[in-house]
Amino acid sequence: MAVTGAGGGPQSDEPTAFRSLTATVANALQRDLVNARYMPGQKLPIVQLAKHYGVSPGAVREALSRLISEGLVEFNEQRGFRATTFSPNALADITRTRILIDQQALREAIRLGDVDWEAEVLAIHHRLANCPPRDPANPKAVRDEFKRLHRVFHRTLISACGSEWLMRFHDLLFDQTIRYRSVASAYEVERDDLRRDPNAEHAAIVEAAVARDADKAATLIEQHYRGTASRLSEGLTGLAPSGK
Repeated sequence: MAVTGAGGGPQSDEPTAFRSLTATVANALQRDLVNARYMPGQKLPIVQLAKHYGVSPGAVREALSRLISEGLVEFNEQRGFRATTFSPNALADITRTRILIDQQALREAIRLGDVDWEAEVLAIHHRLANCPPRDPANPKAVRDEFKRLHRVFHRTLISACGSEWLMRFHDLLFDQTIRYRSVASAYEVERDDLRRDPNAEHAAIVEAAVARDADKAATLIEQHYRGTASRLSEGLTGLAPSGK
């Protein structure tokens, strides 16, 4: 039950330390789910997770409950908590919604962004374009620094949109896409009709954005996301959800 704080607003009856711990565990679980430490459909046993993260079962349960709303965790009375399963329909829905959100956000960023925004977009694109995506010692794994810069690049593109909600939805949908990519190993697909040059695609989007050509930028971001989805779908072919 909520109680009223000194300022007259609602205040949780949970201890502040517990809420902080829950947030920390939720962030760790979110990161591990996005990076496919837990495969689609895999059981998420509370006691084992509590031992792994060094927290109480109560903190893990609360963290898992929070992640249901982000589409990363599923709950069933009989089956308990599990990592959300994958499906072609779900990927298509994520992609379609991501296009709608980011096209609108990009249009607003182009309309509202100033010269500082332009400079930030150009700078992060330069850093991303010059960051090798893979480590020669482990060519099947995408480098953490490339993952970080890629996330920052797409967020910077829309950072001038003026809407906190658009930014939140962007982050949620980006995480969903990265989770599919982490599982599918999509960039290992070598079909000729799926070959892409992401650096060139990024450069074209930046050029249109800085030129304030919102229609072209919106078209390019849609093509970029649909290209990613096509490759992810191919990478997911034959993937069966884990029941472990």
